[in-house]
Amino acid sequence: MVEVLVDGKVTNADINSILPQMEKFIAQQGTVKMIEIVKDFSGFELSMLGKAIKFDIDHLKDFSHCAVVTDSGWIGPFARAISPFLNIQLKMFKMEQKQEALDWLKAA
Repeated sequence: MVEVLVDGKVTNADINSILPQMEKFIAQQGTVKMIEIVKDFSGFELSMLGKAIKFDIDHLKDFSHCAVVTDSGWIGPFARAISPFLNIQLKMFKMEQKQEALDWLKAA
């Protein structure tokens, strides 16, 4: 299981730090379950977009489940809108439900 925390603007430096670690983890573990905790999302640097999209395309089949934990009102509908295009089980949780999200991933 991988935990990703988003708190603010996602930068090119963030992507350059995270993606190699994720690729190494996937190579070692195979299929991955992810919990994404979104405290605050204030956008992203355009320079990171190409790398992030390439990673997503290259590793689309490497993620089986994703729990998104957030109190941001627009993230849930956005995530549900794109989930049919992904081969991943996605479930939304409120911030106070983080333990439930972890339990869901562990049981999956």
